[in-house]
Amino acid sequence: MLVWSGNNKTMAKLTSSTTHGVLLLRLYLLLLHIFSPALSLETTKLRGSCVASERDALLAFKEGINDLHRRLLSSWEGQDCCRWRGVLCSNKTGHIVKLDLRGDFDMFLPLSMSSDISPSLLALEHLNYLDLSFNDFGGQQIPKFMGSFKNLKYLDLSIANFGGSVPPQLGNLTMLRHLNLAGNYNLQPIDLAAWLPRLSSLNHLDMSEVNLSAAVDWVQALSMLPASLRILDLSNCNLNATLASLPLYSSNLTALVTLDLEDNYFHGPIPDGLLGNMTSLEELQLRSNDLVGMIPETMKNLHKLKVLDLSENQISGDIAELMERLPHKIQSLYLGANNLNGSLPNWIENMTSLSTLDLGYNSLTGSIPSRIGKLTNLSSLNLGSNQLVGMILEEHFTSLTRLEELYLNNNSLTMLVGPNWIPPFRLKQVDLSYCKLGPHFPAWIQSQTNITFLGMSSARITDRLPNWFWNVISQIQYLDLSLNQISGVLPMTLEFLSTAVYMLMHSNQLKGRLPKLPMGLWYLDISKNYISGPLPLNLGTVELNYLFLSNNLISETIPSSLCNQLQSLEVLDLSNNHISGQLPQCWTSGNSFRAKSELRDVGSNLIMVNFYNNILSGKFPLFFRSCQQLSFLDLSYNNFTGNLPAWIGTRLPNLAFLLLKSNMFSGHIPIKLSKLDHLQVLDLAHNNLSGTIDPSLVNFKAMTLISPYTSDLNTIAADIISNLDDYNDPFSLFVITKGQNLQYQKDNIFFMLSLDLSGNRLTGEIPEMIGVLAGLKNLNLSANRLTGNIPEMIDGLQSLESLDLSNNELYGRIPVDGQLETFDDPTIYIGNNNLCGPPTSKNCSGNQTTMSDLPEHEDGYDMSSFYLSMGLGFAMGFWMVFGTLLFKRTWRITYFLFVDDICDRIYVFMVLKWTRLNARIKKK
Repeated sequence: MLVWSGNNKTMAKLTSSTTHGVLLLRLYLLLLHIFSPALSLETTKLRGSCVASERDALLAFKEGINDLHRRLLSSWEGQDCCRWRGVLCSNKTGHIVKLDLRGDFDMFLPLSMSSDISPSLLALEHLNYLDLSFNDFGGQQIPKFMGSFKNLKYLDLSIANFGGSVPPQLGNLTMLRHLNLAGNYNLQPIDLAAWLPRLSSLNHLDMSEVNLSAAVDWVQALSMLPASLRILDLSNCNLNATLASLPLYSSNLTALVTLDLEDNYFHGPIPDGLLGNMTSLEELQLRSNDLVGMIPETMKNLHKLKVLDLSENQISGDIAELMERLPHKIQSLYLGANNLNGSLPNWIENMTSLSTLDLGYNSLTGSIPSRIGKLTNLSSLNLGSNQLVGMILEEHFTSLTRLEELYLNNNSLTMLVGPNWIPPFRLKQVDLSYCKLGPHFPAWIQSQTNITFLGMSSARITDRLPNWFWNVISQIQYLDLSLNQISGVLPMTLEFLSTAVYMLMHSNQLKGRLPKLPMGLWYLDISKNYISGPLPLNLGTVELNYLFLSNNLISETIPSSLCNQLQSLEVLDLSNNHISGQLPQCWTSGNSFRAKSELRDVGSNLIMVNFYNNILSGKFPLFFRSCQQLSFLDLSYNNFTGNLPAWIGTRLPNLAFLLLKSNMFSGHIPIKLSKLDHLQVLDLAHNNLSGTIDPSLVNFKAMTLISPYTSDLNTIAADIISNLDDYNDPFSLFVITKGQNLQYQKDNIFFMLSLDLSGNRLTGEIPEMIGVLAGLKNLNLSANRLTGNIPEMIDGLQSLESLDLSNNELYGRIPVDGQLETFDDPTIYIGNNNLCGPPTSKNCSGNQTTMSDLPEHEDGYDMSSFYLSMGLGFAMGFWMVFGTLLFKRTWRITYFLFVDDICDRIYVFMVLKWTRLNARIKKK
């Protein structure tokens, strides 16, 4: 019992308060009883248990997907779909609001649709975020039902292999703010105006790499975009128009912050009013178009502009004038690969916000102003490939503490800094190629320990490579020290350069053995040095694609252990060394030899192989049987022997250059070589080959074409050689033409079509059909034992620039029609005593040499005796042959097959003769 001793007033207040408390408690309990089921459901939702109908919709969607890796959707199990990967539920309602099924681009693990996207997703009525990017939907159309997600604010379908047109239902997404359709190459929107302007809430639109060339209304659609738009990306969309035709000036895109129109076909000048009142613009991308002239003065009015990219156009004019037309607070300026001229202004120091300045590949002249060193925010400076001159001093870098990228390559600059100078920057990428840095190796490089890209090619360095160098470049990815006179001995191993991908050190004076290479190395060129000794048993890399070791002192044999290490190799150049012995056959697996029938496809990626001028021996290497991609093979100036295998014509279908000069190959030339449709250079000179030149051997398809380089017959080799051009590669082709050993390098290789069979023991006549090789530029059949007339159809060699038929046993009148009219050098026929006519000094007695022109038999038989003997001989021969054929079935079949073949040859000959005669008549 509670006893209260307080006054009555206080007691009255307490009694009243207690009564109200009891009433409130009873009311709470009543409400709890009424709403407890709903509260229980809401509590469950907050704990993450998704709505059952939405879970079923996700499972139905999953059923339509062939997830090859079972990775993205592996967690889609159990009842709690709010915990599934890529699924986000609302904390308040429990409904699914976000579905992120973006593919794993880094691991290349896309979803793969086996059927249409299930419309079951429509059950997700509260969905406001949908990401299906980086997947593969097999070129199917974007589902029409996607226009029914009325709450959708974010939609990303980029790089998902959608195709066809965009359904107009997409315009129903009036709440959509972010739309990304980029990278769907098969997508071809035609009627943009039917859906795009209806997205009234849009602030981010990315349609880059979508083909809009068929969209005739894209200009109209552009003018109708909502005023809320802040980011517009139409890069690489195949848009072809002048910038003046764009309705940007009259549009209401006043909130636009980023405009990207790069990599299209926009042409003409940049008009003054292009950007109108887009005063909010911060980034303008117009890279890789065909824009011309000077930028407009109105560009200066874009006070918020931070990034301007006009590189890879035809922008012209004075660089100082252009920079005056820019807002001074611009941060990133990309003007590389244009036609700008003039000198950098001294007032460049006033552009204090500059962080990136790219003026490479222009025609800038003069010196670099030292005041550029006051740009304290500068992190990337590219002035490479211009016509700049003068000195680079320490004061050029005084305040460039943030500089990470420096490109001054391909200018006439001299870097003159003190031997103890320590730069204020820490570079990651630097290219000073063709700048004068020498004669000493730049000591300041020692402080650049973060460097990943270092180019110092042709920098006039005649110094020894310092010991500290290899430690400094421990993070290197690209290294180019080529075309100097750098000396020193290479370390025993370069494995510690674990990030190295490209290493170019050719044309120096480096010594030592080839070191063990970095594991991930992809390209190595150390040719034209003094590398000696044998090749290592373990190269240390399995990723190598390009290996250039030519013009060194490498000796001994090629170890068979390299077979398993060079399975990725595409280009191998070991020319001009002292390598001896036979090539490894690569029949090994580990350390045990395997049967020849199990020959490994070790060389299956090889495209170019050059063993020119070594001491290699043995028969034609069986190793090449597995090199079906091979396009260039040079085994010239070695000691190979034996017959040429017929499988060259069938197992090497891409062969375009076959050079076997100056070996000891013997036997006949395999007829199956004629199956090499891509062959444009065949050099078998100075071997011991015998037999006749079979007519089929002058049927090389590539040699019949006037311009094989543009015929797409050699796309594999053409791509490789064009890529080599970027790395100062020494790859070349030697062809003896016009009496000289001419060198063809890189792309020039594809303009040479040559057939050289000289210096062998070939007999018989020159095939009449040789005239079909219309693209042939060099023909050398000299120093053989060829007989007969020079075929008149040789005038069909309309591209011929060099001809040598000397030192054979040819006779008759030299043809003077067609291309041969241009060859007035008699030495190309010397050594053929019975040839006559121009350009030789010997006159012909008639149109050609006949039997009557030949010396009379010494016994002096008269013509009657001759005809009598011929008649008796014919009668006896006829009955001998006829009688044999009459009673011998197999001989009879063989005889008639032979007659058919002769008839076919006569028919082809007559057709070609008739065609040539008609051509002459028309010409006259």
